[in-house]
Amino acid sequence: MLRMIFTAEDRCRVRLASGAHPTWELILSINSLQDPHLPLEYRGWRATVLTGARRAAARWRCLKTAAELVPAGNFPDFLTPALDETDVGAHFDTILSQPKAVLREDIVRTFARQRRVPRWARTVYSDGSTRDVVHALRQYSDLVLGPARPVLDRRVETDRARYAEHLLSGGVEALLANLHPSIRWRDPVLEADYPRDRTVALDGRGLVLVPTHFCWGEPVTFIDAAQQPMLVCPAVGVVPQEPVGTREDQLAGLVGRTRARLLCALAADASTTALAARLGVSPAAVSQHTKTLRTAGLITTTRESAGVHHSLTALGKAFLGTR
Repeated sequence: MLRMIFTAEDRCRVRLASGAHPTWELILSINSLQDPHLPLEYRGWRATVLTGARRAAARWRCLKTAAELVPAGNFPDFLTPALDETDVGAHFDTILSQPKAVLREDIVRTFARQRRVPRWARTVYSDGSTRDVVHALRQYSDLVLGPARPVLDRRVETDRARYAEHLLSGGVEALLANLHPSIRWRDPVLEADYPRDRTVALDGRGLVLVPTHFCWGEPVTFIDAAQQPMLVCPAVGVVPQEPVGTREDQLAGLVGRTRARLLCALAADASTTALAARLGVSPAAVSQHTKTLRTAGLITTTRESAGVHHSLTALGKAFLGTR
């Protein structure tokens, strides 16, 4: 069992993640592909991914590398940065920037009880570089997670709305009492089903709640208790069964295949760089397509210090069929 002990200050610092957490979704989806106990509602997704991989050697190698990187069981905390950022590129940058000492501590902490440490972890421990790790994760994200984003974003947003409703109607206690059947609020302790017995004192740091599509069964948290406390919660509700690409195919005849993919990818706001990686095109090509979609009133573009971000307008959401 997992126990998270709250103080009065922690109650004031409970917050919701701003959207689907890209690296938690990524890592847990790799676990899901390998899990023999994967719930029935996810098996159609897994079958689609594996069927596509069997038809292309490069895709199969990508899945094999991902499985070697994240086998069943524990994985280092640095693979899922504690960022409230929906752009996977920002997460990859954070993984790349980790100091060698931090990486080594994380690897030792993660694999201390295992007889066999994965080869890639031994390499990172020796070299202090995560470049190859990020390259493998980026390939997997583009090939597997990108096409699944409309479904997982929709499910996570549904759960975030449910969280917000409990918070507005009953306060923090109502929110904590209605996260998931595997999680129970027994003031001042949040208890959850967990593979082993563990207690985490929040000590005034608060808690970030992260509803996650590819988290199922029981919640997940960081191994290192010194990290910003974060509880990755299984999303509640039915997994959307719309086949990946169906809506995209319907829109392609109207706006073209790439623009249809771009609109579907904007189920959650994204930067030009993230869209380019997700669609497998250049940032310049994304800029051309977003200009056309912006002129049509389907998207808006804002320039921030971190780059250019795009989002659907009300018309764009109606066009996409998300509202």
